[in-house]
Amino acid sequence: MTIKQKIFLFVDILILVVLFLISSTDYIWKERKVDVSNISVIVDIPQDSINMNLREGAKKAAQAYHADMHFLNLRDYEAQQMDMQTLVQRELDIGCEGILLQCGSSRVTEEILEQIPVGVPVVLWDTEAESPRVKSSVSFDREAIARLLVEKVSEARDKGQSVTLVSHKDSSDQVQRMHDLLEELFPQAGIMVRCVELADYAEAKALVSGLAAQGGNMVVSCDTQALEAMAQVCENNGCELPLFGMGWSGMIREQLEKENIAGVAVIDACGAGYFGVQKLTMIMTGEDQNEEERIFQTIWVTGENMYDRSREAILFPFA
Repeated sequence: MTIKQKIFLFVDILILVVLFLISSTDYIWKERKVDVSNISVIVDIPQDSINMNLREGAKKAAQAYHADMHFLNLRDYEAQQMDMQTLVQRELDIGCEGILLQCGSSRVTEEILEQIPVGVPVVLWDTEAESPRVKSSVSFDREAIARLLVEKVSEARDKGQSVTLVSHKDSSDQVQRMHDLLEELFPQAGIMVRCVELADYAEAKALVSGLAAQGGNMVVSCDTQALEAMAQVCENNGCELPLFGMGWSGMIREQLEKENIAGVAVIDACGAGYFGVQKLTMIMTGEDQNEEERIFQTIWVTGENMYDRSREAILFPFA
């Protein structure tokens, strides 16, 4: 028998011994067990691109951090007349172990936090409330956003033009806080401001027509639906009225392209959604127990710059 044959024989015997040991013991090769977190992302925001981008970021984080995620928007349950408290309780009843929560009302948020068991961690997304259940929060610097809007309006403003702030009677607390800041900052910049509250978005037609006919007006709204409604009136009626605001949707993108909207501030909803789910799952697995508030950036978008590569990740995360 040659040396080469002896080596092959030895290897064969060694393999047989190893196989025998494996079969005669309880030793079994297993993949590392992956714990799956059962979480719910519950929001109350318009069905626009901010909602889509938030969902995309949350989805990517859920995949990366092994979370079984339910994404629910209260606007999908309007026909059932379901409130946020009921929606949260339903998720808790089916075994939700952690919640990323966005709510348009601080009062409702506090009520919801009271009904959530202490052992269920909560990360707030662009929502203000205090509770031992809140382990982290995702937010945006609203004062910086307001100053950005004032800066851009001032740059485009002709001497003597005033600003009309337009909201809706059911605008969220977040929108109202933005308008409170703008109402304070515009006069500091030497710009006269007045506030108009729509009882219905259909009232935008009369408002826009009147302001355009009057002349000397600029309009700002951080209510996405109000901004969309006013831009649509400008397009349909051929009105020339400088519109500025905050928000992101397919309609806003189209109206920016048509120059019916001059510019908008857009939050990084995708990045904030990713971080919110990432943080929540890491809290649940014990990898990260540090409480923190993460503030995400806001960009200025116009018809000219919205397709720049520097803005692509925030505006079009699906690309």
